[in-house]
Amino acid sequence: MANGEIDPLLEKTKFFREHVQTVLGLATGSFVLSVTFLHDQTGHLHGVQCLRLAWEILGVSILLGLAYNYVLTIFLNVKGKHFDTSLSVLSLLFHGSFVLSMYYLLRFGLSNI
Repeated sequence: MANGEIDPLLEKTKFFREHVQTVLGLATGSFVLSVTFLHDQTGHLHGVQCLRLAWEILGVSILLGLAYNYVLTIFLNVKGKHFDTSLSVLSLLFHGSFVLSMYYLLRFGLSNI
């Protein structure tokens, strides 16, 4: 860009990449924290099926976040052509799976208080 202007597509892409990295960090941290909790509390846990489901959904969420970053890189390389729908769908699935996994982790945690 001329005169030091910042490319709006590049700025938008940078914002979304940072957001996805933050949510990926939360998903990974939640998984590690729950594994640590399980390691310390073996033997008398309730609602283990919620924890198992939360782990599976967290795994899916992490994979969707990685896929989103990959498609976002392609989106930037081709200047946004034909990837808007893919990014929207991946974003919806990524965020939805993260929220759903947090719901099941919360249910597991509350059943073990």
